Amino acid sequence: MVLKRRNLLLVLVLVFSLVLTGCFGRASRPLTVYTYASFSPLLVERIVNHFQKEYGVQVEFRSFSDTGPLLTQLVQEKEKPQADVVIGLDNNYLPKALELGIFTPYKPQAADRIRSDLIFDASFYLTPFDYGYVVFNYDSERLEQVPTSHRDLLKPEYRGKIVVENPLTSSPGQVFLLTTIALFGEDGYLDFWRALKPNLLTITPGWDEAYGIFTSGEAPLVVSYGASPVYHLLAEETERYKALVLDGGAYAQIEGVGIVKGTPYLQNAQRLVDYILSPEIQALIPESQFMYPVRRDVELPASFRVAAQADRLLNLPPDQVAANLERWLSAWEQVISE
Repeated sequence: MVLKRRNLLLVLVLVFSLVLTGCFGRASRPLTVYTYASFSPLLVERIVNHFQKEYGVQVEFRSFSDTGPLLTQLVQEKEKPQADVVIGLDNNYLPKALELGIFTPYKPQAADRIRSDLIFDASFYLTPFDYGYVVFNYDSERLEQVPTSHRDLLKPEYRGKIVVENPLTSSPGQVFLLTTIALFGEDGYLDFWRALKPNLLTITPGWDEAYGIFTSGEAPLVVSYGASPVYHLLAEETERYKALVLDGGAYAQIEGVGIVKGTPYLQNAQRLVDYILSPEIQALIPESQFMYPVRRDVELPASFRVAAQADRLLNLPPDQVAANLERWLSAWEQVISE
């Protein structure tokens, strides 16, 4: 009889603990965030410390080489999610994410502070937290003649001097592919890529590999972000690496944060989304993420004088991208493998 009472008491304690976990968001495992490898260590530190201090919650980050592998992992884990929050899927991934049903919507507390033209999902399955221009960066000490248009990149003097990312696995790579479609149309973009192939040193799986090749001096031109030169200005006190806005325009990449459908820690996941949109984190984005903050009330630092300045946006309508992206990617892959 005593043993039965003890067993009953243990069961009650366990149930009570589970209730506390559900009510107060205290997790039996860390709140898990999936992101890409280049997500700022400073932001990771701030998020981890904030949740430990404010809620007694441990946050664990898992990084992937780029957003393509990240999305693949989410799909593999769809029936049994291992992540609670995802940081870094951009506006071009939204249709795929909605089709897969891997996120749950959450309109953050600061939604009215986000620039309205950056909100690419009115249902907030993905909430914008930063944005930037995907453009070429060039090494001013190694590139003798600076191109002014995308067609200039096809000239013989750039043979073996260009690095791009694979649009099948890389977010900036995909944005660059869309840039070529916006510029040359469906009838011309594949011809552009055929002509560009001889000038490509390599096509990398993700941004990390591409930018490493660039900064190691192996190639003077790389598809990167318009604010990448800000990093070098701050970290190395150099303006050697410069943003290159060809044809006077650039495609804007808007990165989002989303809550994984089925997370058992919904309250803390929502808290994390809200914290990423807080003035504290948004003010850190320019000189840690080297992107632009999405809040209208956050000013840019002086260092952004070396960031890309685009006279026009090349963005295609999201519904057009959603309807055609798979076909465009398939056609691109075929041309590259010719």
